[in-house]
Amino acid sequence: MHYDNLNVHRAFFVSFNFIYQITPIILPITIMPKFFRFNLTKWSQKRGLKKFKRNGIFERVLDKNGNHIHYFEGGSGETVVLIHGFGGDAQVTWGKTILDLKKDFHVIALDLLWFGQSHSSSQPNLLSQIATLKLLLDEIGITEATLVGVSYGGFVSMAFSYHYPESVKKLVMVDSPGFTYNSALLNDICQAYKVQSIDEIFVPKNPAEVQRLFNLAFYKSRRIPKMILREIYNLYFAQHHKELTQLMTSLLTEQDTYLVNEFKNKPKSIVIWGEEDNVFPLAEGRVLSEYLNSSFVAMPQSGHAMNIESFQSFQKVLRTFLAE
Repeated sequence: MHYDNLNVHRAFFVSFNFIYQITPIILPITIMPKFFRFNLTKWSQKRGLKKFKRNGIFERVLDKNGNHIHYFEGGSGETVVLIHGFGGDAQVTWGKTILDLKKDFHVIALDLLWFGQSHSSSQPNLLSQIATLKLLLDEIGITEATLVGVSYGGFVSMAFSYHYPESVKKLVMVDSPGFTYNSALLNDICQAYKVQSIDEIFVPKNPAEVQRLFNLAFYKSRRIPKMILREIYNLYFAQHHKELTQLMTSLLTEQDTYLVNEFKNKPKSIVIWGEEDNVFPLAEGRVLSEYLNSSFVAMPQSGHAMNIESFQSFQKVLRTFLAE
């Protein structure tokens, strides 16, 4: 494991799938007086942005039709669009993937509405996310792209493919069951974590609930220091509670719409899954793969945030599929 001169790992988050890779914070930092402390999570974020800039990845904003869309863009070649899930944003979910794919592809990674720095005056639902993605691609001048969606980002990617099949060359579903999800399994998660509804887990209302979400998302759990939990909560979860809750609760109704109507023009697809996913069981991935008539890859010793936990293996599978 690599340590920088502060002995800290970098912090990430994704989620339905949020991601974290923040360092075992050393004791002297956690006990030093408040006026000497700095925000490690913001520092890590800024450090990542500087690395993006050094590698030709540009931070951009599109303000149009009541939408404020924050995104990253870099590289050249065929376009690959990376779509994150609940609990994170484009940078923390896809940072290493952006840097890797940028070498051979034109990469776009956006903050979905009400995540990261993106927001909108539209209704918080899946259709708004799809419309915003189409708006962004049209504005950039992209007529066809491969979509890579993790968790909630997979729902967005699959629904986009349904509405705009001519715009999707390939589809990569990462730990996301899309239209085929057995929603009854949500009850099992709620019972296990003693909550009334699923949004209580995926939309944390305080720092302690961030730890619970982390435990659900990762195969290898780590105890996050309280100081870091507060920083992560304030940076990624403290705003847009209402909109994020609506996105989560409306998903089941929206899923029914797609199941009733046939998905005729399915793109070439691959389904990639963490074998130890506690959010969406491995069997859900196999059901989706059969529905899409796609190839299926299961990653051992990986949970819901598999694209972070098993980054090298994930990238190898992703790059092989993109090259086909």
